[in-house]
Amino acid sequence: MPRPDDRPSLRRIIARFATGAGSLLGTRLELATIELAQERERLLLRLALIAGGVLALLFGVLGIGAFVVVYFWEAGRLAAILAVAGAFILIGAALLFVAVRSGRRGAALFEATIAEFHKDAALLREVLDRDTREENPK
Repeated sequence: MPRPDDRPSLRRIIARFATGAGSLLGTRLELATIELAQERERLLLRLALIAGGVLALLFGVLGIGAFVVVYFWEAGRLAAILAVAGAFILIGAALLFVAVRSGRRGAALFEATIAEFHKDAALLREVLDRDTREENPK
């Protein structure tokens, strides 16, 4: 049976679909790569800031701890050492709690890429529904 000239061949339709899908996938992979690079930079900056802050606080806290122990050395050695150690433990626990809580609040990895995939899926469903309606008119 001869094919009408106004309808493209199956091979041409599949080729156009594959070309479009490949282009779309390439774009989404580029977006994912950019997001991964941004997340890596953000993580490295955060780690550097944390390391610098911890080092500075460590020197300050050690200095204060040494001062307290030396000041109270004659009055109550063990109580001074215990108080300084207890304060360090409480401060360390509070800092770890804040670090864990802030880590949970971060944006999801590849959030923009996943959103684009959802948009693509919705558009594809819309096109398929339209094509189905055109093929089966009521």
